[in-house]
Amino acid sequence: MAINDLLFKAQLKYQIEASNEETDESIKHSDVKEINLRKCSFEDFTKVMMYMRDMNPDYSFSDAGLDAVKPKDFKEDKLYDFIELADYAKHTSITIGDMALFSELQKIATAAEHFVASEPETGPKKFASVIPFTDYDNYDIKDMQVAPDTSVELGSCVIGGGSAEAYKLTATFHESSRDDRPIIQVRSYQISAGTYLPNMDIIDIDGIYKQNATLMEVFAYMSYEDYINGMEEQTFDKLLISGSVIIDSLDDMYSKHYDLRIFDYVKE
Repeated sequence: MAINDLLFKAQLKYQIEASNEETDESIKHSDVKEINLRKCSFEDFTKVMMYMRDMNPDYSFSDAGLDAVKPKDFKEDKLYDFIELADYAKHTSITIGDMALFSELQKIATAAEHFVASEPETGPKKFASVIPFTDYDNYDIKDMQVAPDTSVELGSCVIGGGSAEAYKLTATFHESSRDDRPIIQVRSYQISAGTYLPNMDIIDIDGIYKQNATLMEVFAYMSYEDYINGMEEQTFDKLLISGSVIIDSLDDMYSKHYDLRIFDYVKE
């Protein structure tokens, strides 16, 4: 992933310095409650992040880290989806090997997601749209069981970049998933085009051949395990950071394999 895809001001001259500057007035919830982080200005995004940092000492990111979220060709008066941008910046910092910046961006991305999650719903709940897929017929939905919330993100990662096309992968429950038989769907978002690929991967967790799982299956499995165990740091990210697997393109998610028994052993 090319470094110039983001304005890595914080990465180019980076020193972790917690901002201890006090403002005359603390930001109140009433000042930020109407801000939609999926479509807002950088000024509003910064205001929300300052509010979240004041409310929770765990979000002790520096002011400089916020600049790393800005996209290429950033404009002050333009509205952006800062949930996507924060996640993209976090994964890009992994790609360029700047773990100090990753630590800052992880706090920022988590604070942004928690702000969105804490806002009360103002209307009927909207579920993520599901694109038709030929294998859906193999997964019957049982009327007597409670359907999962397919809008809950179990895990995400960004792969590719540089000379290869960059994609964001997102794992959620498939609508046929049940507690006794988890089914995960993975959607691939083409970052340069701003669109999802037409088909998604549907992965039966219990049907994975763990000794030789594809990396797409590994991503789905680890995302599911992180979710049910309440893990905030994503295991698949740690796998990438460790260098145990190298992913250069989306094709590698299907052509390369990993022994999930290693993950199960370490987890225990």
